[in-house]
Amino acid sequence: MSNPSERVIEALKVEIASRERELSRLGSLFDGKGAVLRDFLDQLNLLGIDGEARQMITDICLNLIEVEKFEKMLKMSLTESDTDFIIRLQKIHPALNERELKVCLLLKMNYDPCDIARSLGISIRGMESIRYRMHKKLKLGTHQSIKSYLSAFVFAD
Repeated sequence: MSNPSERVIEALKVEIASRERELSRLGSLFDGKGAVLRDFLDQLNLLGIDGEARQMITDICLNLIEVEKFEKMLKMSLTESDTDFIIRLQKIHPALNERELKVCLLLKMNYDPCDIARSLGISIRGMESIRYRMHKKLKLGTHQSIKSYLSAFVFAD
C-alpha cells in the first residue's frame, strides 16, 4: 500500500472535491435570486396591499435585484454601500468599464494595487495601464490620486 502522506493527500483531494460540489450546489441556489424577486414583485402587484407598504417592499426587491446584477458583473459579493458606490460612480463616470469599476471599488476598500492586479490576474504593469486610463476617464488633475478622489467621492452627496 502507499505511504501515509499519499493517503493523507488522497483524503484531502476527496474532501476538496466534496466541498467544491457543495459550493457549486449552494451557488446555484443563489443564481436565481433575481428571477425569484421579480416573480415576487409580480405577485405583490396582484395583492391588495396599500400603496406605501407595497412601494417599500418593491424598493427593497429592486435594490436586491440591482445588488445581484452588480455582483454578477463584478464577480464578487457586495454590501449595500458597495452597490450604492458603484451606482453613483457609474452615473457620474459612465465611460468606466466593468474592470475599472471593480478596481475603483477595491481601491475604495483600501486594497493595494499589487493585490488588485493579482486578483484580476494581470501584471503590475497592466494594473498601471488600467489606473492611467481610469485617471483620464475620471478627469483627474495631474497630481490628484485616484484613491484620494474615491475617498472624497464616498463622502460626497
